[in-house]
Amino acid sequence: MLKAVFYTLGLAAMIAPAFAAEWMTDIEAAKTKAAQEGKAVLINFTGSDWCGYCIRMRKDVLEKPEFEAYAADKFVLAEVDVPRYPIPQEERARRMSICRQYGVTGFPTFLVINSKDEVVGGFNGARPDVNSTAAILDEALERSQQLAMAREYEGVERAKAIFEIYKHLPKNFKTTAEALRHEIEQCDPQDTLGIQETVAADVQMQELMTEVRAYHRNFQKQTEIFEAYLAKALPANRERIMERKRAVVVFPCLNAMLFHAKNVEDVLKARDYVLAEAEKSYPDSIKAEMIKSLQETFADPEALLRKVREKK
Repeated sequence: MLKAVFYTLGLAAMIAPAFAAEWMTDIEAAKTKAAQEGKAVLINFTGSDWCGYCIRMRKDVLEKPEFEAYAADKFVLAEVDVPRYPIPQEERARRMSICRQYGVTGFPTFLVINSKDEVVGGFNGARPDVNSTAAILDEALERSQQLAMAREYEGVERAKAIFEIYKHLPKNFKTTAEALRHEIEQCDPQDTLGIQETVAADVQMQELMTEVRAYHRNFQKQTEIFEAYLAKALPANRERIMERKRAVVVFPCLNAMLFHAKNVEDVLKARDYVLAEAEKSYPDSIKAEMIKSLQETFADPEALLRKVREKK
């Protein structure tokens, strides 16, 4: 029996991962280490004690030996944790400042940073396993290599190569790509490639969403901001702004109105609100269809009120 125990312990030691994942909390130190070791930095923005998807990612992916083995020679791992449990106010402010620096507005968010502190990829939310996580991170690493190769060119050719990388960045992370946009403009100041309009549209969307996020859940103020940007929207942005308005203001506001509805009259107010906003925030190509769908949703206000109450 004793011999069997020693055999089991010996086998466990043989199959134990040689790399134990270390998650650094000093981002600057992580970037320095990555530069020295020729690696990228993978930053995990998390709410470790309250965010369900964060907890799931740690259990299903980050703590798996397979992930530790995968990350060992590719990344310096770093973590920015914004927990609910009390931490010094100064430290909480520091961590939130890092979130703002990288445009992080939700948890979990995983960012891959290259040696120049540029976001080259990542993802929001949880992934089910190590393989699906690694596939996305490998795309970011490949993008980092492509960016390094693009900088071997000069002038317009360099602008073209960088733009190809820029346009394939995950949409949510383009807000962090100011340096790439500036580099494209510098390399092609006459816009011979005709891509400045696309870049300018992204800048406008970044400015819009920065203003909107400053008034979180203040639907009236956010609506005013969206309307102001719709009035000056670049052609490429009009439908994008409409879509963001629906996602950020219209439907969250509608859900809040229905959640707090006390009677049929409140439900009808919610109906009138969303129908009026649908006139403004849907493009003509689908407006009639969407308004019809909304009208059908509110066809029986009493039944809808009962349904809302049941879900509370």
